[in-house]
Amino acid sequence: MVAAVVLGASAVGLVVVEREQLTSILDRGLEQRADQLVEALTTLGDSTVVANSNAEDRGVQVVDAETGEVLTATANFDGLGPLADPPPPGRTQVARTVPALPIDDDRFRVLSRRVDTADGAVILHVFENIDDLTDAVRGLAVALATAVPLVVLVMTGLVWWLVGRTLRPVEDIRSEVTAITGNTTGGRVTVPPHDDEIGRLAQTMNDMLDRLEASADRQRRFVSDASHELRTPLTRMRAELEIDLEQPGGADLAATHRSVLEETIALQRLVDDLLYLARSDAAPSPLRTGPLDLDDVVMREVDRLRSLTSLRFDTRALSAAHLRGDADQLTRVVRNVLDNAVRHAEAIVTIELTETDEEVRFVVVDDGPGVEVGQEDAIFERFTRLDGSRTRTDGGTGLGLAISRDIAERHHGALTVRNVVPRGAAFTLSLPIDGQPLRSGPERSPPAQPGSERSESEPSSS
Repeated sequence: MVAAVVLGASAVGLVVVEREQLTSILDRGLEQRADQLVEALTTLGDSTVVANSNAEDRGVQVVDAETGEVLTATANFDGLGPLADPPPPGRTQVARTVPALPIDDDRFRVLSRRVDTADGAVILHVFENIDDLTDAVRGLAVALATAVPLVVLVMTGLVWWLVGRTLRPVEDIRSEVTAITGNTTGGRVTVPPHDDEIGRLAQTMNDMLDRLEASADRQRRFVSDASHELRTPLTRMRAELEIDLEQPGGADLAATHRSVLEETIALQRLVDDLLYLARSDAAPSPLRTGPLDLDDVVMREVDRLRSLTSLRFDTRALSAAHLRGDADQLTRVVRNVLDNAVRHAEAIVTIELTETDEEVRFVVVDDGPGVEVGQEDAIFERFTRLDGSRTRTDGGTGLGLAISRDIAERHHGALTVRNVVPRGAAFTLSLPIDGQPLRSGPERSPPAQPGSERSESEPSSS
């Protein structure tokens, strides 16, 4: 439709321009004839009969400007009164089109000019039949009226075919994507062999499907692992309560109460961890940053652990450390890292806290079995099961380190682990002092993608 409108407007404009050009050419010819006649009139006088070589298409009249009397005319206009009006006041010459004259039914173009002669002012009218001009313009209009619809029709068919051919791969991609459901996330669209927009679209669709499949797999694993983690303590609690109900005489209610309380506390911690991860995956809450003395946080957690375990804590390398951050979340990181070290240490946990111009570094070293080589990043994935001696029979949820790394990265920091000699593992938490990304500093692990699974190192028994 747009093409038809543009072509139609162009055709109309072309006809109008052609008519104007032909009329202009005709007017120039009339002016040349008028120039010749003016010379003859001023030389021979107004009584001269003007000759005419084409009595059907041309004519001349000389009219007295004062009386309006025809002074002389070509033979085909002999005996006729004035056939055109004089130029309007203030103008000496005007060209216009007049309707049919007595000599012919066609329209004429007339040039009227005021001429001063020895006998006074006269009006010279020079006539020219415009039949040829009208026929030329009409022929152009007919040709365009025939050609434009034909061109539009051909263009419509061509565009329809080209667009259909161009969009056919898009329709194929749409059909293939429609066939992919939640149960068939392994399907992919066919990538055309050409590196064009369609090919890149297909590749982008496949990349998106890869991400969706990976996300769905992580979600399924997460739900499965979370269900298992919740089911295990509930099963133990149910078993203890059923045994006491079946054998009330031999039941140790105090021990059962203590055991159920411990399981409830563990369940509460697990639910809190799951809630944090769910919120973090959906839309992380903004950090409530403010000034924080990290050394005070570390000492409070160390004092808490000293009352719960017989392990030794070496805090000689603990110094003041001031930074900006979310106090509640950074306290959670310190607690998780220290709890992880206590679960795996055999005799001593060494703590180091230092501050530089740009960052604070918190290092916790235990003398446990260490981390299996090649699994340094895997221990930060959710519910990851690792072989080796770092087990979860002592009550780890498998989420503490995942949450800790997530919090560290949200503070533009990093949480890493490495094995130490002769045995043990060292966890290092690096945080910028001003809460902004560091301009320079030690190499850090790349931030995890939202929704990626992280976990502590402790494998869980089924």
